[in-house]
Amino acid sequence: MFKLNTNMNALTAANRLRQTGADAAKRLERLSTGLRINSAGDDPAGLGASETMRSQLAGQTVAAENVGRAISLLQTADSSLEQIGNLLVRLKELAIQSSDSTISDDNRLGISDEAAGLIAEIDRIADTTTFNGISLIASAGTGATNLTFYIGDGTSSSGATAALALKGVQYTAATGLGTINATAVNIGLASIGAASSAPEVALAIDTGVTELTKLLNSVGALQNRMERTLDSLLAGAENTASAISTIRDADFAQEATALTRAQLLVQAGVSMLSQANVLPQTALLLLI
Repeated sequence: MFKLNTNMNALTAANRLRQTGADAAKRLERLSTGLRINSAGDDPAGLGASETMRSQLAGQTVAAENVGRAISLLQTADSSLEQIGNLLVRLKELAIQSSDSTISDDNRLGISDEAAGLIAEIDRIADTTTFNGISLIASAGTGATNLTFYIGDGTSSSGATAALALKGVQYTAATGLGTINATAVNIGLASIGAASSAPEVALAIDTGVTELTKLLNSVGALQNRMERTLDSLLAGAENTASAISTIRDADFAQEATALTRAQLLVQAGVSMLSQANVLPQTALLLLI
């Protein structure tokens, strides 16, 4: 049936050409960006889910950075506490030497001088052990360095923090009086240089070693926890990133195949539209 005013064949071909053209453009966009979802209209549900996951991934990534810094901080504190432990052991050796009658007064003066240097070094290590400007193990009396590490990804407040109170080490180099873990551990220079009082100093140093061990245990236990937490966060971030990729990323093989099909259909559509526009002209043959 021939009609001149309304060319339905051309309208149908034009409509199909518009659809295949839009499909080809969509495939080109996906191949250009590498994303299956480039706008909300592509997949509203998928976009919403992936945005939530992207927020979670951001939290997991920063939390892992926090934990990494926490581990470095704890390693710094651990190293300094171990050095102080070595100094305490040497001080005990000096105290035991000074307790013996075979040691002369001149020898004890040398012991006192060495002890003074060791105590000064303990105080220096405690005062200068810092991380990013934060003093870690220098705390007077019953004071403490209170540390709170934020290890959550922001999705829940439960278990989002880990805390540590380091009561630390504080000494007065001139007298040898000080505290370790808020416990008085006096290593008096006059006492360590006297045979009668040096044994008491050795006992006090043992107390100091015990208290220092408590500090090391606290630091080590939290460091082990932080390492496990880091493993968990990194594994979670990997899984979240994989889920986001599944939802948002384009499958290049699939999109390339679909683009080829769309391009062929566009070419065919252009050809058919041309034919549809020519077809009504045959109606003129009826007028001859």
